[in-house]
Amino acid sequence: MAAVALAASGGWQVQKVYYNQQHTRARLEALSAAMLERGLPNPYDSWLQNWQDRRPVNVTTQVECSAFFEIRANALLAHATQVDPGGQWFAVPISLQREVWPTEEFELAFSSVGEIDVSETDLFTGVVDDDE
Repeated sequence: MAAVALAASGGWQVQKVYYNQQHTRARLEALSAAMLERGLPNPYDSWLQNWQDRRPVNVTTQVECSAFFEIRANALLAHATQVDPGGQWFAVPISLQREVWPTEEFELAFSSVGEIDVSETDLFTGVVDDDE
């Protein structure tokens, strides 16, 4: 959080910081099961078989954003040298993602906006326009 402290100047302060928690075991298992139920290859089989637990995932915020999944995919495809267009990131059809797991997950890592509900659905809850 050193960057948050360094960004504070002239009375301004970062109000919230989130960690992306998109690749949770629960999400990968749900998408894998849905792919197998439909007779489609499971792009996460090897990943799940070799899953190594790391620090506990603390999902505090789930944002319903399935309407933007295609835009997200197109943004990743624009970086074909960094993300394989034929790889596992694009193996699960968007329609299936929308049906099975229509949210993206985040962990609230820092907040200066006071008490936050641990089941947020909006990254901007409590954030105020301090320029006014």
